[in-house]
Amino acid sequence: MQPISDTFIMNCKWQIEQHVCDIECLPNGEIIVASWFYPQIILFSVSGKQRAALQLESKPSQIVVVDKTTVAVFLLINDLAIVDIQQNHVQYIRNNAIPNISDTLIYIENEFYISNKNGIVVIDMSGSVKRRITLSFTPCDMGYDVDSQHIYCIVSEHSQLVCIDRDGNDIFTFTNPNMTNLTIDNEGNVLVLCKKKYNPSGHVIKVDSNGEKREVLITNINPSRIVDPRICYDHSTNSVVIGLDDTVYFYKRKA
Repeated sequence: MQPISDTFIMNCKWQIEQHVCDIECLPNGEIIVASWFYPQIILFSVSGKQRAALQLESKPSQIVVVDKTTVAVFLLINDLAIVDIQQNHVQYIRNNAIPNISDTLIYIENEFYISNKNGIVVIDMSGSVKRRITLSFTPCDMGYDVDSQHIYCIVSEHSQLVCIDRDGNDIFTFTNPNMTNLTIDNEGNVLVLCKKKYNPSGHVIKVDSNGEKREVLITNINPSRIVDPRICYDHSTNSVVIGLDDTVYFYKRKA
């Protein structure tokens, strides 16, 4: 049961046949899911109806939205798949351009920002390295706010949310325990899913764009003890979407 104090309340959920590795919302509200067990991504309607399954060369680890019909999928072999959903076409960027030890990526204006142990490597759509951003930490998850042009990084070893600009300059650091992955809402706030390792209880917090205010939005998330749930934001309906094991949950702001 969700406490009535929660700002967002679950209003629907649906199950899929596979466990969620990552999840993203397209601009039209449709949902893209990557599976832990199969080399594919799956397109769903908001009601949970499967629309398409797109095959990949290898198992996926992360999805980022490029535009309304295109996503980029980070593969476990460190290749990057650019998937045109409408045309069912996949273009691969091979790992000679991608750091050998990579954790996460974001897409900004025809470039991919890919984290590694030394910071961020920026490559273009052809895979050419454009520049390198040296950081004092390794991002384990990243998000980008278009309006502020800020990059938000979770640094798991220090339990920090670090905000930087596109050149890597520090803007603020926010500390909170057990942060795993993040998304950005329509107001530029950072929504962070928090889960203690091997503990079944999780929650979502909101951090404002200045790193000054913290608010708990959703509690009583009960994921697997091993696999972290994944969070994304449906900008078309202002909903928080969480992929947890084999279920997709939608949370709407209370009226």
